[in-house]
Amino acid sequence: MKKIIGILILVLICESCNHWNEKKETILLADREAPLGWVYLRIYKDKTFEFESRGLERKGDIYAGTMELKNDTIYFHYSDSIPKAGNKAILIKNVVSYFSGEYPERLEIKKNKLLTE
Repeated sequence: MKKIIGILILVLICESCNHWNEKKETILLADREAPLGWVYLRIYKDKTFEFESRGLERKGDIYAGTMELKNDTIYFHYSDSIPKAGNKAILIKNVVSYFSGEYPERLEIKKNKLLTE
């Protein structure tokens, strides 16, 4: 009986480790080179996203939350603060174009399965 309990505990530990190591599946990747770094947008299959502004020698500022797609417009619902690019963007060919912020932001799409999900 002790062997069975030990084996079950080992299996549970292994399963929990595998769960934490799983990466989210991206359905949209877009980026652009900034003057001193990069700007990234990652949208995941579970409708969460990360908007990251990264400098050359520092870890980036990451703005995260959930998104919803209506026609060709993406509405970003941030968990915390909103980046200066804003909370709305439109999909135009191979570009994600933010239009509701302090400045327009355009990111080149590298991967797009958003419309097929």
